[in-house]
Amino acid sequence: MPETLAVLFQKSKAAVIEYNNQLVHGILNLKINGSQKFIIRRLNSSKSLLQGLRLKAVKGSIEVNGQSHGDIILWADTCPEAVDIYVASKSECELKIWNVWKSGEITHAWIGNAGFLVFEKENIIMLECSDGVGEVDFSDLVIEIEKIPEG
Repeated sequence: MPETLAVLFQKSKAAVIEYNNQLVHGILNLKINGSQKFIIRRLNSSKSLLQGLRLKAVKGSIEVNGQSHGDIILWADTCPEAVDIYVASKSECELKIWNVWKSGEITHAWIGNAGFLVFEKENIIMLECSDGVGEVDFSDLVIEIEKIPEG
């Protein structure tokens, strides 16, 4: 039986590992100088388990729907397919992003075959996420994060 992504992450003690000649992330850390607006679009979500994207602002806040939070989860069943967020900070902050899923009422992350591929092009970051259940499947949750230029 092949080792899970979680075991490979633990062995490497890194946020990024190589798996089948691809770089797989456990978490994405975006450095933000001051504030930044993003549009987050859900392009695909598995129907077998409830999928979500978790965002956490370190030394900043996330503004969505007129509310400010330090940490949010955009769940596929309650979040629109596209949502504007604004990461606000007085100086430099970090936006941490990772995929989560629910089994019953329990939210899971970073176990089993959880991880995601990252593709960047200009102002777009594409995340292709595998939840931790079963075989690696980077189509469990597909997210596009668009960085909106200021002005």
